[in-house]
Amino acid sequence: MAGYTPCSVLNAQAPLAGSAPTSQSWLIVLHQGAWGERPVDTLISQDLKSWANEQGAQILIARTPRGVVPYPESTFLYSNGHTDLLQGILNSEGIPDLADTHPTNSKLLICTNGKRDQCCATFGRDLISQCKEMLSPDQYGQILECSHLGGHRFAPTAVWLPKNLVLGRLEPHAVAGILGKGGVDSRYIRGVTQLPPAEQVVHAFVWPQEITFLTCEQQDADFHITALVNKQKESFIVTSTPMSTVASCGGDPKSDTWYALRTKA
Repeated sequence: MAGYTPCSVLNAQAPLAGSAPTSQSWLIVLHQGAWGERPVDTLISQDLKSWANEQGAQILIARTPRGVVPYPESTFLYSNGHTDLLQGILNSEGIPDLADTHPTNSKLLICTNGKRDQCCATFGRDLISQCKEMLSPDQYGQILECSHLGGHRFAPTAVWLPKNLVLGRLEPHAVAGILGKGGVDSRYIRGVTQLPPAEQVVHAFVWPQEITFLTCEQQDADFHITALVNKQKESFIVTSTPMSTVASCGGDPKSDTWYALRTKA
């Protein structure tokens, strides 16, 4: 990273909560070979992109890290955030058949798409190497490398399936907690991808309590939100602030929005 400060260092004080990409579901296509800068554009057929669009799914390319047996060719994973993570094989037309799948154990997909951003190449791969040393083989086998997830300025960044929970600034002990006890500290949470940014902030704040959102009304820069938290109605105000952020290593500043919980009524 000679010549510039890594974007994840420049954004060390940026809030994580409210920064997750939004998608109702995720389609993960396993491809063990080289990816390139934008593998979804180059490795995924238009028919498969159309299928994913109909499902409200975002596509990621993934592969097993070194030391883990690769999946069979054409394997896919599918997560809608509400049921088990599903595993199957693309049919003869290269399309998933969700009726011909089986549940599989949870997966942590860590972005290592170095052709897209060096923070992911450096910090994502370093995290995986550290995890290999400290995790059991079964736990390490739940990790996948994945293509650009969004938010490399928060590297190492990852998505935990089937919760569809996007995480950032991950550390080895946090990964051990996720893959061991199935828990994660809220300070690593960027958001659940089914929620818009303001609701992601509230979700992260009350984590791991159960929450059901009722209303979300925007008034200028504030979002007034009501939700059931452990079946008790509560109110929140989340404020949005426009910022200028260097979102990629060596890139120019771009407009961004930071979200923060202003008050809990």
